[in-house]
Amino acid sequence: MSLLPTERGARPWNYWILALSISILFLRHCEARWLIKLTMKRERDPTQEEFEKLLAWFDSDRDEASRNFQLTHSRLIRVFAARGCIDADYLADEVMNRVAVRIDVVISKYPDPTRCCLGFIDNVDREYRREQQKRMNAKPPPSPRPAEELEREDECLKQCFETLTAPQRDLFKRYFQEEKRGRINHRKKLAADLALTVNALRIRAHYLRKELHSCMVMCLSQS
Repeated sequence: MSLLPTERGARPWNYWILALSISILFLRHCEARWLIKLTMKRERDPTQEEFEKLLAWFDSDRDEASRNFQLTHSRLIRVFAARGCIDADYLADEVMNRVAVRIDVVISKYPDPTRCCLGFIDNVDREYRREQQKRMNAKPPPSPRPAEELEREDECLKQCFETLTAPQRDLFKRYFQEEKRGRINHRKKLAADLALTVNALRIRAHYLRKELHSCMVMCLSQS
């Protein structure tokens, strides 16, 4: 199961940046997700008690704990995405699961939950790439990137997102608004609202994704 708490109401601006970050690296998503789930050793789902302990570690206040949980989860996604993992959200879930089921042990070894989660990244990344090599003849995994590079990539992403026109930003926000279960129906409605076919909407979103990716490459080359 996914540990990411359900958010009510309007999505914050950072959520759309996160969705865009994932989308840029989401080539061959369906095939890759199937391969990862089939081959990568997955941690069991945490119990309700384990999950509650993890949230309490983030903060004693429930709302603040949920907010910090999501911030950490988003940070994990950015790290995996920056390393070229095409299923970054799934790998972020896996990290959270591993931390949660070991909560009684890790809580005494790490100063805070965010650092603990970051400490699990390399092992999950290695396992993911090992299975990708076996299944997809992937190249050897690159060395972990410095935190400064990850922060720079995050800044470039925000800058490139701002280069879009307001209608283009609105399209992206609405295109990635729904959770996965309701995404198909939501995009059908979005296409109807814009007087487009679903395929035309997909093409337009793909074009914007390519444009943003080019902007990211140029921005990072100048840093």
